[in-house]
Amino acid sequence: MKIKYVLICLVFLMSISILRAQNSAEINNETQIPRGLFNATSIGVLSGSSQNQQAAPFSFLSLMLYQFDDNFAAGAGLGIDFLEESYIPIVADLRYYLRGTRFSPFLFTQAGYSIPTQKSASQEIINTHYSIWPYPYPQAEDVEPRGGFQINPGFGVRHMFHSTFGLEISFAYHFQRLSYQYNSNTRLETDYNRLNIRIGILFQ
Repeated sequence: MKIKYVLICLVFLMSISILRAQNSAEINNETQIPRGLFNATSIGVLSGSSQNQQAAPFSFLSLMLYQFDDNFAAGAGLGIDFLEESYIPIVADLRYYLRGTRFSPFLFTQAGYSIPTQKSASQEIINTHYSIWPYPYPQAEDVEPRGGFQINPGFGVRHMFHSTFGLEISFAYHFQRLSYQYNSNTRLETDYNRLNIRIGILFQ
């Protein structure tokens, strides 16, 4: 997905947030924070690596979180990431809000496993046994994606327009290790190091 479509989605989400804030009831600046179970749905880009053909692959994530007190929340969720192939990440999320108010910076970490949605893919592999040239060069070969581990620590800001609706923006370091089965006895691994920029909505 091209960057312009991601930007259009971001503007759309921000417009919804502003309209909701204008129509909400009177807001108490100190107590309008979620309690109990709530959802955090976000979209973003995974930018900053030359290893991928896409400069900033699109990412979607939906989390179900539980707010234990003014500061701590934890939960789990899933989404979709578009790298060289499409993957469904299943992650656990732990976050700490620095302030118990409707506007608060927060720290978080996510960890989980990405499941491939495709049964086959193409990878460039240097085959030293069958090259007809004096010096081997990468050749496109069919491989089987197996998915892999990811971790995503970062920070962000949350703003609650109402106790049941808010907006968050976050920045994180995204590490993704993916493996591919090349043949019966060979497995390849690829590491992605990305800047994960996200915007999302919070609601109960």
